[in-house]
Amino acid sequence: MRGPKVVVIGAGSFFFGKPVIKKMATSPIMAGGTLALVDTNPKVLRTMMRLARRICGQTKSGVKVIGDVNRKKVMTDADFVVLTFAKKNAHYRGVDTQIALKHGITMCSSDTIGPGGIFRGLREVPHAVAMAKDAARLCPNAWVINFVNPSTVLGMALRRFAPEVRSFALCDGHHEPYHTAGVCVEAGILKRDPKGWYGLPKVPADVARKLDVRIAGVNHFTWILGLRYDGKDMMPTLRRNLVKRVAEEKKNAAKAGSKSRFNEAYTLQMFDLFGVYPDCMGHTKEYVPYYQGHGVKPIKPDMLHPFDAVTRQKAMDKAWAKTGKFASGKLSKAQFLKDTSADHASDIIESMWGDLRKPFFINTTNGGAVTNLPDDAFLELRCDLDMHGPRPQPVGPMPRGVLGMQHLVLDVHEMTAEAAITGDKALLRRAMLTDPLCNNIADADALIKDLLAAEKSALPSYWYKKR
Repeated sequence: MRGPKVVVIGAGSFFFGKPVIKKMATSPIMAGGTLALVDTNPKVLRTMMRLARRICGQTKSGVKVIGDVNRKKVMTDADFVVLTFAKKNAHYRGVDTQIALKHGITMCSSDTIGPGGIFRGLREVPHAVAMAKDAARLCPNAWVINFVNPSTVLGMALRRFAPEVRSFALCDGHHEPYHTAGVCVEAGILKRDPKGWYGLPKVPADVARKLDVRIAGVNHFTWILGLRYDGKDMMPTLRRNLVKRVAEEKKNAAKAGSKSRFNEAYTLQMFDLFGVYPDCMGHTKEYVPYYQGHGVKPIKPDMLHPFDAVTRQKAMDKAWAKTGKFASGKLSKAQFLKDTSADHASDIIESMWGDLRKPFFINTTNGGAVTNLPDDAFLELRCDLDMHGPRPQPVGPMPRGVLGMQHLVLDVHEMTAEAAITGDKALLRRAMLTDPLCNNIADADALIKDLLAAEKSALPSYWYKKR
């Protein structure tokens, strides 16, 4: 069987560019396939094509590498189209963060919820939908996989505004089997392995058979709703171990970056509040209003700290410089294969194409998995997956409190997706004022005005037409 044709739109991606090259070059399932790289920056495209041809050639994978700045020239007959693009990612997230701060909202990530999530949706959704419509014409049997934040907004938009294509959305936060391994470590079921990926052990087959872990929610707002091992409820153990980590965290948490500061303490607060375990706290703490600083009493453990766009850009620049060295041969193929980590999207493509029947967390429609949310609710769920697409595994009901917040966030994301396509300012305003971080109408109006002015070069022209 030949390998698949995989089109990567946004070849210079900080997260996906190098991992997909490694997967195509080393997986027997991908051997003999085609890797089609697309990037609107010719310099970036040349570097990534040079890297891909070097690595695929040296591994003798038989993978054909093609590329173009015009996606339409390489999309024909693709099996997978991965959307992993972003224009000036750190810059615009920084703009979103600073303007939101000016109007009383703090975001530690600025790419999924709040003004940052909404405006990133406005910037990215029109491009994603246009790419999907190209796929419908040029490769109608392909799976279009969105790997761009806000993942839920773009996933919803593809379902609603490009229903003719097969699509789902991904986030790297629940990369399997590593995420399940992490849960097992946190619950004391398994011990860390210093030689494993990020210190995580493999989950033995006998452990997996005894394990029942139920995770669900909107992307970046997911919760462990239940955890049992060999018939025993492990949620109390999960909490006891969390309390120990909170004590350890106090030593260095204040020095950590905005997404990782005091995450154990935030997790314990939310666990005790709702009775279920938030398992994506670097983002989840941004989804709730509790840490914004609008109350009378001091916030414990601390208010959110704003996303640092400068530091993020430096990290991206450093990673790109290393990519250039791999492409030029200054760094070896062996070093590339050692340093390039596993990747959620490329693992999923390999499993789908090879019919490996591995389960993965996918952002897709609920389909009854969470019994008290609508079937069309767009959730991150553990799914069975093959070339017919994702099929969510049963989860059960979500507890009240968390359930209500899921509905609220889904409403914000739905309105954002529609506003991004229609340019409806009234709908944009409603989305902003439904968002859990916004608590003042006048501030929201001023914030929208300032962001539209600051991001004119990145937004469709219909936002600036007089109506």
